[in-house]
Amino acid sequence: MYGVLYAISPEIFPAKDRGTGNGLVSTATRVFGIVAPIIALYADLQTAVPVYIAGALIIVAGFLALLLPYEPRGKASI
Repeated sequence: MYGVLYAISPEIFPAKDRGTGNGLVSTATRVFGIVAPIIALYADLQTAVPVYIAGALIIVAGFLALLLPYEPRGKASI
């Protein structure tokens, strides 16, 4: 979560939109940080399904990260 917030998001947003992009990413991390315990409150924690769902989400996020631009160096930001 913090790797995306502090390492990836400043690199993928153009300079003029970097503050807004970092704010949106930060807001998303806080919101989902609040939602996670609420989901755990109502989920059936006697099974391993939440672990498999979390693992699947991590794998999907990894594939989505592959779609991000690799190197923004040398590109105009405005």
